[in-house]
Amino acid sequence: MGLAEKRLAESIKTEKLPAFEEKLKERAGYDIKVNIDWNTFTAYDEYPLSRLDIVFDDLESFVKKICSDDMGKEALQESMTTIDITNTDDSSAVKMELKDETLFLNFQLAGSTFSSYTDSQIASYVEGKL
Repeated sequence: MGLAEKRLAESIKTEKLPAFEEKLKERAGYDIKVNIDWNTFTAYDEYPLSRLDIVFDDLESFVKKICSDDMGKEALQESMTTIDITNTDDSSAVKMELKDETLFLNFQLAGSTFSSYTDSQIASYVEGKL
């Protein structure tokens, strides 16, 4: 990781992540903690970090879809308090899992490919677990 990646990661941590968590709170009606495995994002170049905006948009949209009514808000609050985001360079490691009130998301944001989940895919998966 070079200085450019360190600077970008720091700006995301201090500016974008708090604003993103606030948006999630507005949508869900409660605090949702977002943990990012920074080492998996800064191990490459700036590209995975730059794609976090797309991930944040999809996550906000998924929360909005689930929390479109009080029933969805209550169900999500009972089942999810944290989102853990990890980047991988192994396409077979891309997955999502909801357990112990945490939504674990492994994305492949490095390299020439981009393997992620859309807001609809995440919403469909989580709704099935609520």
